[in-house]
Amino acid sequence: MKNYAFFIGIDVSKETLDFALIANNIVQFHLQVTNDTQGIEQFINQSKKLNKTFSFENSLFCMEHTARAAPWYL
Repeated sequence: MKNYAFFIGIDVSKETLDFALIANNIVQFHLQVTNDTQGIEQFINQSKKLNKTFSFENSLFCMEHTARAAPWYL
């Protein structure tokens, strides 16, 4: 079983992404960004600024959509 250094929770909505980054069982930060490439880059930059060892290879991502963004709701 792989050990992850970072756990990232993402709440996905049509216009925004809410990221919570957890390391060492502590929420390191919460960041709300636009749901586009620029917003995702903001999250990556903030994560790398927090910890130089941050990478996709040592991170586990979990996502949840906001009910209003669910396909059956549109």
